[in-house]
This record gives sequence, structure tokens and C-alpha cells, in this order.
Amino acid sequence: MLNVEQQIISLLSEPLKNEGFDLIEVNIGRFKAQKTIQLYIDSPSGVKIDDCANANQVTKKIFLKFNQQFKDYVLEVSSPGIFRKLKTPDHFKSSIGKRIKVQLQNKFEGLLTVIGDLKKCDGETICILPDTKESDIVIPYSQITKANLEPLLKF
Repeated sequence: MLNVEQQIISLLSEPLKNEGFDLIEVNIGRFKAQKTIQLYIDSPSGVKIDDCANANQVTKKIFLKFNQQFKDYVLEVSSPGIFRKLKTPDHFKSSIGKRIKVQLQNKFEGLLTVIGDLKKCDGETICILPDTKESDIVIPYSQITKANLEPLLKF
């Protein structure tokens, strides 16, 4: 049986994609006494406030039409931010050429955390050039516990 987050992803991914958005993540939680659903969306051109409002309206229509179980939730839609999480092979694919941070289950080539440039990926592995090494390493997805973009911020 699908958990609530997976149900929402199944329900919303295609309609949001039709609007030009990728549904990156869904979080279900509580803020004080209010139940919340947080959606994180992205698009090739980034996410503006009007995009969040549009995605919010699309989502509300779908929830009203197909699934009354979410009527008591507050819906929040936002961008995943510059340190967005990478969870699926598609997330990694869209991040090729960018700097990422990967936390591993076990040490891999002496590293438990790898920060560097994502060179390529496929359905099974990612190839990253770590900041601390001179050659690429290939990491299986099965070893990744957490990953996100890790841009260098210059002030």
C-alpha cells in the first residue's frame, strides 16, 4: 500500500508536469494543530511566486475532484531552493555539471560525504569528481543516503 506522500505524488505528478512543473518532494506534517502538505516544485526556468500559486490552484482542484481525504490540510507550495534535494535518477540527470553533496551509507574510497561536480549518471550510478580528489568516482545509488545541490556561494 502506498503511503500518503506516494499517493500525492501519484495523484499530482502528471497534472503538474502538464503545467510545466516537476514535483520534487512531498512532506506531510503538522504546524501547531494544523495538518500541512508541503509540495516542492521545480521547472527548467526556476520557480517564481506565480508558479507556486498556479501549482497550488491545480493541486486544490485535483484534491477536490479526486480525494476528499486532504480537505482538512493546509497546502503549501514552494521551490526546493538552491540546495535542493536529489532523490531520483531524473533529479541527478537534470543536475549534471552542477556541484552536489552526497552522504553515503558506508565509506566509499575513504569518503563518507562526497562534495564535487556531478559528471554523469545512469539508472544505477552517479559519477562525481570530488573536490578532494583528482579523479572521478562512481557511486551506486544504493550507497546514497542523502544528496543535494551544493553550489558555491560567493559574497
